[in-house]
Amino acid sequence: MTDQSDPVPGGTTRPLIRKWRGEVAGPCHRHFLPPGEPPGAWPDRPDLRVEVAVVGAGLSGLTAAYHLRDREVVVLEAGTQPGGVCLADEYAGIPYPAGSAYSYYPWNGAWAAWYRDLGLPVEAAVVEPPASALYYRGQWFPDCYSARGVRQLPFGAAVREGLLRLAEDLAAWEEEWDPLGEDFSHPELDRRSLADYLERERGLPPVATAFFAPYCVSCLGALPHQVSAWAGVSFLMSEFSEASRIMAFPEGNARLVRALTAALPRQPLVGRVVVGLTCTRDRVRLLARAAEGETLLVEAQAVILAGGKFAMHHLLPPESGWGAEDFEHFRYSSYVVAALLGPLNIQAPGYENWMMGEEAFSDFILSPRGSPPQARKAMILYAPQPFPGGRPQLLQQPEAEQATRLLRAVARHFPEAAAGVEEVRLYRFGHAQVVPYPGFLTRLRQEGRPRPVQGRLILAHSDLAGLPCVEAAILEGQKAARRAREVLASGEKG
Repeated sequence: MTDQSDPVPGGTTRPLIRKWRGEVAGPCHRHFLPPGEPPGAWPDRPDLRVEVAVVGAGLSGLTAAYHLRDREVVVLEAGTQPGGVCLADEYAGIPYPAGSAYSYYPWNGAWAAWYRDLGLPVEAAVVEPPASALYYRGQWFPDCYSARGVRQLPFGAAVREGLLRLAEDLAAWEEEWDPLGEDFSHPELDRRSLADYLERERGLPPVATAFFAPYCVSCLGALPHQVSAWAGVSFLMSEFSEASRIMAFPEGNARLVRALTAALPRQPLVGRVVVGLTCTRDRVRLLARAAEGETLLVEAQAVILAGGKFAMHHLLPPESGWGAEDFEHFRYSSYVVAALLGPLNIQAPGYENWMMGEEAFSDFILSPRGSPPQARKAMILYAPQPFPGGRPQLLQQPEAEQATRLLRAVARHFPEAAAGVEEVRLYRFGHAQVVPYPGFLTRLRQEGRPRPVQGRLILAHSDLAGLPCVEAAILEGQKAARRAREVLASGEKG
């Protein structure tokens, strides 16, 4: 752990600031960043032969392995635990999400059935309203993403009316538009930014764009002028929908990771960085290295590469059909999650609480929700870093610098809560999520994307859907599992 920070303004103690947690970038950087440690010699014989090897134990990889659990499957993960951005932690017996916190569609029949198959208590996890609340200029505005909530927002009458008309259109589009489906409805919206759409198309003033800014940076990785209108509208449909609900467990989507992992016959092999890949007509070989240097050679009939393209491009061979220009289209945000822990004197009306006009963090949740003032709790801050240049700075930033900045921001708005902070835990994610900037989805969905030849190399990650959400990751994992079955079936026939 680090030394304690300077006193928080208004505070009486010096909070303990823990070392960075979250992603473990070092093992991958050791092999893939210049000058790069060479893969080393390949063993003559495989250490492990399986039908399918999955590279990456995030939601896509675990979902693919779950749907292939009747076959011989191994999952290789570079980090020290499965889950990707779905991390959890605990404080004083209180579980809390240290990354991805919630998901949508628990009311949808197909999604609810899938969650129940995993043994997840869907009904108990549905978040009680208000799911969202806005904090602006010292006041709370509950249920801010609803017609009722919009009418209470502290904007002029014309702005509120414009937002209500937008909400009506979103409700109508929801009937015909499936953001995660194959149909690319309203592609013209992808060619412009959300800010441009709101201000030029809808005639809304900049204050309306600022209203959506914390939502955009948190959920889409960048500001409204940096994300496409298509992506923004797709996400906001779920927020403004009268039927929509979110599902959240105390430890966030780490509960989903735990259920998927528990269902696998073979547990993921963690701490294994895949540093080399060779593909022939009838097999694929993977060379993985552990931190101590030992190697593992895996031979499989099919390989699912379930990581972001920022990592997978190091492994895909030239004959895969993917070139350098294809990977340049994928851009990612960087993220900090901070848990402020202690007897915090704060209450908030929403599950997700949005901070309009605050640059240090975009939103926060409290765990446990609804606990009494000054009870021990975790205040989980979501602090997306500036896009596109936030990642290098994040990797070099000392813990105390980031923690002090966030503590001071909390003290500006909630001084009594800041005074009770005893400990700060920081979690960083250098490639947190793909950013759907204007034109990106058109490249993926209309202009087509290259696919690896022969079919033995299968890609699976939410970035292939172009939308940074849990549901996209799950669907991509399901698609990859179906494709792997096709590959195995063709080999069995041959």
